[in-house]
Amino acid sequence: MNTMDTFHQMDKSHQGYITEFNDKSEFEQRINTAWRRAEPEAVEELLQAAAVSDDLDHKIYDLAFNLAHNLRERKTSSGKAGIVQGLLQEFSLSSQEGVALMCLAEALLRIPDTATRDLLIRDKINQGNWKEHVGQSSLMFVNAAAWGLMLTGKLMETPKQTSLSSVLTGLLARSGRGIIRKAVDVAMRMMGEQFVTGETIEEAVDHAKVLEDKGFRYSYDMLGEAALTDHDAERYFNDYTQAIHAIGKASNGKGVYDGPGISIKLSALHPRYQRAQIERVHKELYGKLFELARLAKQYNIGLNIDAEESERLEISLELLERLCFEPELANWKGIGFVIQAYQKRCFFVVDYIIDLAKRSQKRLMIRLVKGAYWDSEIKKAQIEGMDDYPVFTRKVHTDLSYIACAKKLLAAPEFIYPQFATHNAQTLATIYHLADPSKYYAGQYEFQCL
Repeated sequence: MNTMDTFHQMDKSHQGYITEFNDKSEFEQRINTAWRRAEPEAVEELLQAAAVSDDLDHKIYDLAFNLAHNLRERKTSSGKAGIVQGLLQEFSLSSQEGVALMCLAEALLRIPDTATRDLLIRDKINQGNWKEHVGQSSLMFVNAAAWGLMLTGKLMETPKQTSLSSVLTGLLARSGRGIIRKAVDVAMRMMGEQFVTGETIEEAVDHAKVLEDKGFRYSYDMLGEAALTDHDAERYFNDYTQAIHAIGKASNGKGVYDGPGISIKLSALHPRYQRAQIERVHKELYGKLFELARLAKQYNIGLNIDAEESERLEISLELLERLCFEPELANWKGIGFVIQAYQKRCFFVVDYIIDLAKRSQKRLMIRLVKGAYWDSEIKKAQIEGMDDYPVFTRKVHTDLSYIACAKKLLAAPEFIYPQFATHNAQTLATIYHLADPSKYYAGQYEFQCL
C-alpha cells in the first residue's frame, strides 16, 4: 500500500513532464481506433459506403473506358508531352522496368553530381529486362530508349559468351558507355520535367500561363524533403513566403477557387515535427503556419496543408483545428488540408473534418489523394513489430476507400470544397457521376492532376 501511494505521488509530481492529453471527441476516438484496424473489417464497411446502383455503375464504366481509350489513341507523338506519354504507356508502372524508370525520373532531378547520377543509373537499369520492349512502340523515341536501356543494362554485366551480342557489348563498353548513359540521363530528365513546372516559383508561374488560358488552375508544391535543422526550416519558410507573394500577384484577385494556390509541408517548417515534440511544434511551428495563412488570406489564395506520414496525422489535425478558429482568418475559404485514402483512418478523418468545418463556420478545401508513402509505412510497421498496418495492403482497397471518402465529401458541399487528385480513369469517372454532372455548378468540386 505504501509503495502504491509513493507511486501515485511520483506520478503527480512528474505530470508536468508528460504530454498533455485532452479529452477526445467522438470523431477523434474513431480516428484513433481505426489506426490499425483489421483490413477485412475496414473493407466490409467501405464496400457498403461506396456502393452505387447498377445503372450508375454502367455509366461509370462507359466513361472510364472512353477516357482511357481516347487518351491512348490521341495523336501526341510530337514534343515532350508525346515522348513522356509514349514512355509511360510502353513501360507500364506495373512492370519492373516502369518502376525503375520512374525511380530514375524522380531521383535524377535531385542529384547534382555526375558520378552519383551514373551510379544510380547503373544500379536501376540492371533491374529491367529491356529487350521485351524493343519494337513494341510506334514512337521512335520509345524504341530508341528501349534499345539504349537494354544495351546499358548489358554493359553492366560481364560478358561470358563469345557471341555477336557479347562482342557488341564489349565494344560499347569500351567506347560508348558514357554516351549511352548520357542518352538515358536526358530521357529521364525529360520525363521528370513533365512533372516539374519550373526550378523557381517565378518560372513555374510563367510556364503555367499557357494552360491557364485554357481554363486550368494550379496548386503549387515545392519539391524538397523535411527540415533537418532550424536553418532548413527557416529557409523553407522564406521560400514559402516568397512563393505566396508570387502566386498571389499572379492570381490577381481571382479568388481561392478560380485562382492558383499553394501546398505546404509542415515537416519542412520544423526539424522535429513529431508527436514526442508536440509542445515545441505548437510553440515554434504554429506561428509560422499562421503567418503563411495570413499572407495567403491577404491575396485570397488557397493554402493546403500537405499530407505527411501516418504517425503525424493527429498533430497535423491539431494545427489545422487551431488555424480554423483564428479570428483573423474569418470569412476566408482558403484553408486546405490533404487526406490520404490509403490510410485505414481516412474514412473517419473525413467525418472529423466536416465537423470541424461546421464548428468553425468554414468551408474547407480538402484534397483527397491515394497516398505516397506506402512502402515506408509498411516497412516501418514491420520494423516496429506492429500487429497490423496503418495503410491498406492492396491497391484496390485504397481505390475503394477513395470512393467512400469522396461520397462523404461531396455530401457536405456547404462545408467542404473537394479537390480530387487522381490519374485513375475509373476513379475519375466514378466521382464525375457521383457528383451528378446535370447539377454541376462552379465551385462544387475540382479534379487535380500532377
